[in-house]
Amino acid sequence: MRELKIPVILALASLPAVTMASGGGLGDLISIAPGSMLWTLLTFFILLLVLWKFAWGPILSGLEAREDKIRTAIEQAQRDREEAAKNLREYEDKLKTATTEISERLSNADKEAIDRIERAKEDAKAEGVKLVEKARAEIEAEKTKIKAELRQEVADIASSIAAKAISESFEREDHMRIIKKKLDMLENES
Repeated sequence: MRELKIPVILALASLPAVTMASGGGLGDLISIAPGSMLWTLLTFFILLLVLWKFAWGPILSGLEAREDKIRTAIEQAQRDREEAAKNLREYEDKLKTATTEISERLSNADKEAIDRIERAKEDAKAEGVKLVEKARAEIEAEKTKIKAELRQEVADIASSIAAKAISESFEREDHMRIIKKKLDMLENES
C-alpha cells in the first residue's frame, strides 16, 4: 500500500507544476483557456490512468479479496451452524432414545421386582403350608405314639390292679388281651 501512495502523491504534486510551467500563475488555473484546458484534461486522464493502474486496481483487488474472505467466512459459519444444528438434533434424538430406554428398563425392573416379590411370597406361603403340614403330621405321629404309650401304661396299670384284685388267677397275657379289647372298644366309641 505504501508503494501506491508515492505515484499518487507525485501525480498530484506535479499538477500545479505542470500548470505553472504552461506559463500562467494561479489566475491561469481559474481562467478558461483552450491550451490550459487541454493540459488539464491530459493531466486528469494521466492521473486517472496512474490511479487506475497503481491505486484502484490494488484497492479493488484488496476489497475483492476481503469480500471473498468474508463470503468464505460467512459460508463456513453457515456450514458450521448447520452442522451444529444437525449435531444438536442427533444429540436430542439420542437423549430421547436413552430416556425412553431408561424408562423401559426401570419399568421392566419394577415389574421384575414385583414378580420376584410375588414369587417369594408364593414360595414362602407354600413353604409355610409345607411346614404346617409337616408339623401337623409330626403332632399326629407324636399323638399316636403318646396314645399307644398311654394305652400300654394304662393296660399295665390295669393288669397289675386286676391281678392284685383277682389274686393272680389269670396270666398276664390274658389280662393284657382283655384290657386291650376294652380299650379298643372305648376308642371306637369316641
